[in-house]
Amino acid sequence: MRVGYANAFYREDTSTGGNVHVRQFIANAVALGHEVWTWPGNQHAATRPMPTRRFGRLAAMRQMDVIYVRLEDRAPGCCRWAIAPHRQLIGSPVIVWEFNTVPEFGRILDRSEADIERAIHGFRHYGRGCDLAICVSHALAEYVRDNLGIKRVLTVPNGSDPDLFRPDVPPVRRVQRNTDQLNVVWIGSANLEWHNFDLLREAAQLLWERGEGTRFAFHIIGNGLRRMGDMPPNIYYYGPADYDALPHWLAAMDVGLCLYRPGPADYGSPLKTFDYMAAGLAIVGTIHPQICEVFDQLNQPDLLVPPNDPKVLADVLSNLASNRGRVRTQGDAGRRLVVDFYNWRRAVRDTFREIAIILEGRR
Repeated sequence: MRVGYANAFYREDTSTGGNVHVRQFIANAVALGHEVWTWPGNQHAATRPMPTRRFGRLAAMRQMDVIYVRLEDRAPGCCRWAIAPHRQLIGSPVIVWEFNTVPEFGRILDRSEADIERAIHGFRHYGRGCDLAICVSHALAEYVRDNLGIKRVLTVPNGSDPDLFRPDVPPVRRVQRNTDQLNVVWIGSANLEWHNFDLLREAAQLLWERGEGTRFAFHIIGNGLRRMGDMPPNIYYYGPADYDALPHWLAAMDVGLCLYRPGPADYGSPLKTFDYMAAGLAIVGTIHPQICEVFDQLNQPDLLVPPNDPKVLADVLSNLASNRGRVRTQGDAGRRLVVDFYNWRRAVRDTFREIAIILEGRR
């Protein structure tokens, strides 16, 4: 297929979740034999840039089998290609929208309620011409179907790359490893309000005050942590890391944390969950629809913690520190689940299988 991949912003030098998703979608689509054109043009070497001039762009779009639009919390201008008169101008490609969050995520970004309502209206208005909505979680699929009115919806959870994230890659040298200390990692932006960084900090403080602090080292990778002076001594902050460097960081860890506040985050499919699993880490997470689903598959519901009780998180980590055998067992089970299902190859394959069904139905 020829795929016009729209709103797919990509940069080689960033490792945000959206950037990772775009990178993996392109790499796996091309590996399946599809031709990917991007709008706007980007740095990914495996794609062709859509022409920037209007008539050249329209001519190129008329050659596409699929217009695939990556979405966040608002409907970008390219969503208007789904309905008349723009739909007639670009021919008859399948219009696919990939939803990664809900419009209410705008609250996390301090958007006004009026802005959020306009975003919802935009999705509903242009969504009349959307042939397929790809949603990263069942909760998000239900929202898109019930709140935005798009009827054909496919849930395609995110994943990881088990060839890149592996337990046997060389670990970074900056992290000390020994059997007397549990290395616990958290990846994310501490200043993004749906991340429950306060829960981590308070649990680390409790463990320190109990006299257990030296049994744990909390390693923070990401941006937005500005005041290390407020952190207990068992928290270490390294700033953001390149995506290709993350496997080496995770290879030095034992446990990965997925901590969220209830709200817009409930509709997501956290990439860190699957990267931790691919790297062979045990995972501890807050109660969250996608995380609960994964934990059920791993038979580890006792490693779910409430979002407002640092004592429970501290107790769970303390138990894992006393049972390193279980840490290894859960890590091995998580990696197997990524290899078997939660990987980008499966996600992209399932997406294109559904698109092929739509195209075949038009013939």
